[in-house]
Amino acid sequence: MLPRIFTTLVAVPVILACIYTGGAVFLVLVLVLAVFSINEFYNMMQKKDFHPAYWLGNFFTLFFIIFAYYALRKNWEPAHSAILTGSALATMVATLFLKQRPKEAIVDIAVTLLGMIYIGWFFSYFLFIRALNDGSAYMFFLCGTIWALDVVAYLVGSRFGRHRLFPSVSPKKSIEGALAGFAVCLIAAGVFGYYAGFSLLHSLVLGGLLGVVAQVSDLVESLIKRDVGVKDSGAILPGHGGFLDRMDSFILTAPVMYYYLVWVILK
Repeated sequence: MLPRIFTTLVAVPVILACIYTGGAVFLVLVLVLAVFSINEFYNMMQKKDFHPAYWLGNFFTLFFIIFAYYALRKNWEPAHSAILTGSALATMVATLFLKQRPKEAIVDIAVTLLGMIYIGWFFSYFLFIRALNDGSAYMFFLCGTIWALDVVAYLVGSRFGRHRLFPSVSPKKSIEGALAGFAVCLIAAGVFGYYAGFSLLHSLVLGGLLGVVAQVSDLVESLIKRDVGVKDSGAILPGHGGFLDRMDSFILTAPVMYYYLVWVILK
């Protein structure tokens, strides 16, 4: 627990400062998180004797995120989709010419592309959220609600958890912890939503969406780790495992947050 607390006390102020500063500082933060995360993901895939194209996955992951930083706020979707199309084409061509594993080519292509989408594509939404007017407040909302959920779900689940939420995927997660985390997520959404300028209704609806999607996103990463047979995606963060372990709840929530903002709140 002590290494876990120490890592949190160091990391959280740095992340909040980068969000508040924005610009190139926030870009560097997302790039660092993405590079560590995708390489942890590909390292896990190698444990199943898959052979993703590391260099290609890293290149397009960085490209997605840097594009998001420089993209115009309007009409960026066609170009963003074009990059994904290009990454798929490049992966298939690279596998054709560079791989000497024709019987495993489909898996290698799929794993390489999954890493690009799971890390590069989804992480790019952090930049899109931050680029909005009041983007820092929206990112504080996203971080505050999910951190509150994670902390309370962990503490309540560890102490009072009796009924397993999804034992085949994550044996330690409990229904009690999930419900407590969701409830606190709604409370945090009300608080952070006030400072973000949301109505109470939007705060609670968005908080409810994030409270569900964040836990599903966590379970998705747990499913990947369970399939590979590892407890943590890495060991670089004392008490927390890897970068991907700390980002798991955010990966699927960032697109949900962005589209709720632009389609519902800011339309």
